[in-house]
Amino acid sequence: MRWALWLVFLLPAHGAAEALPIIDAHSQFDQDVPIERVVESAARAGIAQVVLSARGGTTSAEVLALAAKYPGCILPAVRTKGSAYKDNDPRYPAFLDEQLNAPAFKAMSEIIVAHARKGRHAPEVNLTLDAPQAALAIQGGMARGWPVVLHYELRWFTRSFGRPARESRLAELRALLRGHPEHPFALIHMAQLDATDAAEMLAAHPNLHFLTSHANPITATASRQPWTDLFMEGELAPEWRSLVLRHPDRFVLAFDNVWTGDWTDKYARQAALWRGALGKLPAGVAHAVAHGNAQRLWKLAPVQAGQGCAAIRSQA
Repeated sequence: MRWALWLVFLLPAHGAAEALPIIDAHSQFDQDVPIERVVESAARAGIAQVVLSARGGTTSAEVLALAAKYPGCILPAVRTKGSAYKDNDPRYPAFLDEQLNAPAFKAMSEIIVAHARKGRHAPEVNLTLDAPQAALAIQGGMARGWPVVLHYELRWFTRSFGRPARESRLAELRALLRGHPEHPFALIHMAQLDATDAAEMLAAHPNLHFLTSHANPITATASRQPWTDLFMEGELAPEWRSLVLRHPDRFVLAFDNVWTGDWTDKYARQAALWRGALGKLPAGVAHAVAHGNAQRLWKLAPVQAGQGCAAIRSQA
């Protein structure tokens, strides 16, 4: 059986990119995005499922309603962030608890720790992991058995606060990972790490995973933020390809759509880029990154190409 498993990982995908199911392990939408556009955009991109949370003026109730309408497409995630989170509002524990007690939720959205201001859209957030609101969200996600997704923008943080502050933040993250070795944690947006630092973190912490959101040229080059870009000339850059091949179970495909402009053909273009790049990897690796790791970590039912949101394509 062991040789058969390795054979699956070593066989090339042979250009079967179009048949590769994709789970978007983290996206969100606000009041400026028409709610049905979420499903329409995912359908056009051929996405099988979207782990979706609310932000801004939308509510988790709207996400649950969308998931009830499209159960094979939308996987509702508990909302964590907002002004109540940023300000540690006394009402935040009840807000979080109400969602955690709702069995329809399948995941928890990102927990903001180090986040640059994004114009008028999103404020700066700078919290340690033991800040009450962050610790509460981490504990809540762990209690439900969900991967804890942490949002660090480490390039921005280093530029703004210096290298010693960065090392201090990484030290507290390492302590959390070591303190809960059996629980999966994930860093959204690759935490803005380069391949060398990511390799070191993966080798040191077997329970650490990376979400690939914003880590492609379609997003990275169009943004003023210092996102990590995993690509070179339409393929995974050599250093990232090597790392994905070394740790195929530790990378999870995600897009983190947020704004109106994200829920457009931009979604389909990113999905096509990833399908093409993953299609050049061994089949087992491609399927693990595209959907298998998300299924395992969030305990989801297996998906096939053309299912879920993609099955709604003809209606979108």
